[in-house]
Amino acid sequence: MKIKEVTQHLERRFPLYLQEDFDNCGVQCGDIEQEITGALICFEMSEAVLDEAVQKGFNLVISHHPLILKRGIRRISPTDRVGKILYKALVNNLVLYSMHTNIDSAEGGGNDAFAELLGLQNTQVLVPHSGLYGKVVVFVPTTHTQQVKDALAATGCGVQGNYDHCSYTMTGTGHFRPNDQAHPFIGETAVEEDVAEDRVEMIFPIHLQRKVIQAIYKSHPYEEPAFDIIRLENPSKTIGLGRIGMLPKEMDAHDFLEYIKEKMQVSTLRYYGAMDKKIKNVAVCGGGGASFIGAAMAAGADAYVSGDIKYHDFLDTDKQMLLADIGHREGEHFIKEIIYKEVKENFTTFATEISKMDILEILYI
Repeated sequence: MKIKEVTQHLERRFPLYLQEDFDNCGVQCGDIEQEITGALICFEMSEAVLDEAVQKGFNLVISHHPLILKRGIRRISPTDRVGKILYKALVNNLVLYSMHTNIDSAEGGGNDAFAELLGLQNTQVLVPHSGLYGKVVVFVPTTHTQQVKDALAATGCGVQGNYDHCSYTMTGTGHFRPNDQAHPFIGETAVEEDVAEDRVEMIFPIHLQRKVIQAIYKSHPYEEPAFDIIRLENPSKTIGLGRIGMLPKEMDAHDFLEYIKEKMQVSTLRYYGAMDKKIKNVAVCGGGGASFIGAAMAAGADAYVSGDIKYHDFLDTDKQMLLADIGHREGEHFIKEIIYKEVKENFTTFATEISKMDILEILYI
């Protein structure tokens, strides 16, 4: 089995188009065409993790945090952290692969797991993604409607939640006159023609737009098919950063802070807010979620739990909401388990393990 078969599966489950603009999910380096010998899962790439992969004979290392962000690198040499890791990977023919904000945003990803750890119920996406989908509207002679719909569905059109091949069809009349340079499928040159046509509408992930247009030209009988591509701004119900839900029971603020420490297995946290406030509606965002404090307040959260919150971020709440910072890693280290489970349960021909050398080097006293 080739490494690309594993990465393709992961990208179907957690598509790369869900990543944020600044991010760089997917292959960081290496040849995915090589046969896989084992997969090692980690939170952060390090030389120690790569040494572990080499020692075990594994050639695929999957991390949560990317090694290379979109700002890129100027050179690969063993003189800094990123250079040393890339150099070691290339020398040992390893593939480095990362799943960052795509798995944060996806249904069943990091933020859903965060909400589950806190026992939140009736959860919703805190900051939904929009603009992920387009709609194709194509006009087809009724005799070829099914042919075109099948071709579009084969590219990924018409998938809505747990349903596929979804479309809307309305019959009308198409009118045209071919000139003397045309080769009409229906009618004759210089003669006006009326044809029974269907208006077919199907939604599709916007990153598939090129394939959708190609499918129209290949399946449509006309030499000049008429179609529209419309960008949709509908917010997603299941995809986006952060989650908000309800605790099983209302808590005092002090009790809720202790509850966070227990559920998230942290010994310390930073907090700010009105401590006389009852906590019921809770928003969360794994990693660094300070930029979504306003979204949590607007959603009516009594408390917001995240990481990387700065001094003035706390003050911006004006004590209208309890704000708890549990740390960046502490709010998403469990994503390793999601990746491990996804690979382990779907591939049985090679070993998959969570790294034992993925150790946080920042210490607390």
